[in-house]
Amino acid sequence: MTERDSILKKYWGYDTFRPPQDLIIDSVLQRKDTIALLPTGGGKSVCYQVPAMMFSGKTIVISPLIALMQDQVDNLFARGIIAKALNANLHYKEIDAILDNFVYGDLKLLYISPERIGSEVFMTRIQKANISLIAVDEAHCISQWGYDFRPSYFNIATLRQIHPLVPVLALTATATPNVLKDISEKLELKTPVIFQKSFSRENLGLTVIKGDDKKNELLRILSRVKGCCIIYVRNRRETIETAHWLQAHGISCVSYHGGMDRDIREKNQSAWMHNHVRMIVCTNAFGMGIDKPDVRLVIHLDVAPSIEEYYQEAGRAGRDGKESHAVTIVDDSNISDSIQNFNEQFPSMEVIGGTYDRLCRFFKVAYGSGMMESYDFSLLDFADYVAIPAKKVYHIINILEKEGWISTSEAFKEPSKLMIQATSEDLEYLEKNAAQKSKIIVHLLRKYEGLFTDFIKIDETRVAQELGIEVSKLIQVLQILKTEGLVTYIPRAAVPQITFTQARPQPESFSIDKKSYLQRKKMAEDRLNAMVKFINNETICRQKVIVDYFGENGVACGKCDICLGVSASTLTYDDTQKVLKHLLHIIHTAPYPLKKYIDLYPFNKRKRILKAIQNFESEHLIMINNSGIISPVDHD
Repeated sequence: MTERDSILKKYWGYDTFRPPQDLIIDSVLQRKDTIALLPTGGGKSVCYQVPAMMFSGKTIVISPLIALMQDQVDNLFARGIIAKALNANLHYKEIDAILDNFVYGDLKLLYISPERIGSEVFMTRIQKANISLIAVDEAHCISQWGYDFRPSYFNIATLRQIHPLVPVLALTATATPNVLKDISEKLELKTPVIFQKSFSRENLGLTVIKGDDKKNELLRILSRVKGCCIIYVRNRRETIETAHWLQAHGISCVSYHGGMDRDIREKNQSAWMHNHVRMIVCTNAFGMGIDKPDVRLVIHLDVAPSIEEYYQEAGRAGRDGKESHAVTIVDDSNISDSIQNFNEQFPSMEVIGGTYDRLCRFFKVAYGSGMMESYDFSLLDFADYVAIPAKKVYHIINILEKEGWISTSEAFKEPSKLMIQATSEDLEYLEKNAAQKSKIIVHLLRKYEGLFTDFIKIDETRVAQELGIEVSKLIQVLQILKTEGLVTYIPRAAVPQITFTQARPQPESFSIDKKSYLQRKKMAEDRLNAMVKFINNETICRQKVIVDYFGENGVACGKCDICLGVSASTLTYDDTQKVLKHLLHIIHTAPYPLKKYIDLYPFNKRKRILKAIQNFESEHLIMINNSGIISPVDHD
């Protein structure tokens, strides 16, 4: 048994690697720059964790998600491997102790965000460390061709300058040929070895159901496909509402999203992982790094913004190789909403420039000054100032950050959160006995929706202004309500700040890289259009569409709704007669709605059933009125 095999057995309990994990690890151990393109479920983390245990030096892991980093650290700790993650919630003394342990102690793996590389403290300390490997997770984030481009990933090349002989392992689950090329160039990889596993999933059946009754379609699918399930939605509130609706229908279910309190998030994840509940309703914050092989069904209730994201999420079904399904249930409004969201994310150049100018005026930054000056920043206050919806302002701030005009602190993306735990009796008591507490809670309930069911982001400064009290007093009362068990309150780690990274130019000199911006917009639009086309497709095998998208030559899978005949034009003669007999039996007692009758059949037969019924009407075997009600032919 080789050393890598024995480490796999000792810490992970497996006898063999999954292809091509062993080849990737061998490449890393030979100190070659390596790119590993492994679809969801391919076991990417093992490809750097095993070498990390074999190298004499330390391993830096760069990841974009704090929650994912902490999950990885917890999993490694459970296996007896020493790992830590640096995040904004840590006190500077804790960060200092972790860096000390990484440079001088027994800490083997250090997880960081790409933004951390810009820290002078981090860079000064990391120069002294004996680094053996740099692993870049979600490496597609460095590519403007990728679906989740993040300029902070450009910082990674700085690590190469400090440790030029250290091999880099770049990992991603979804990358087109253009993205792979960009990863290699932007990370300055030296003749990288590329490992790419086929995107084809022989055990996964892909289905799209379009209709007006999404909830009943969901119940029908859940009744036909047994086993563990993930349901993806596109916003946090939907996770709570959908989970509650399913629970009301007797289905064991929990919810999960990135804004939840970590304890609740971990409790819900654990309940699902250990099969104490059948399904979990979540946003795309859930799934990365989750190793649950027996997921039989993944359902999307909204339109994913790209095929990359969709297939990464869908691919969490059937990791054990057994037959599994990925079902998308959408209506026309979901498609129009996805287009509207896209338009909000890419405002016009004039709006971006005007917002930057107003941002400078908001903080009274003079022309020619402001470079590297930082200010406390309230998104809501600034949105009011510019009279632009806060969501749109958020996107503009992100664009200005990507263009290098400003930077935001991690606290900007992690505001305070609050959820009300009080019962109606508690609220009645408060109203009678504690005027200020009652006033604050009533104001919060009027201002924010969903406080009883989920954590809601709050802005203490804004709330305090509206109530006419000091911010410190508001925070004090919220802390008292927390100790009394009436609310769960998670204050932000620090005040959100914005930093001007360049001096304010004259209006005519402000610019963003128009070509790059429009290119990113066009690529995002192309990705969304490819996803919408995938949903509307009625003729080509769905898996072939996806595999072709990633540059492979796909073949018909035989398992998707298209291959199973959803687009077939007509029923056989015998099937047609069975439908006619069944339909006449039903309408013999009373007229019956056409849509309700069609929904009695599996989704992949409905178009053929509808065509058969239309033929019955043209042959005067039945009647259908303008309201879509089927009745027997009147022979009088």
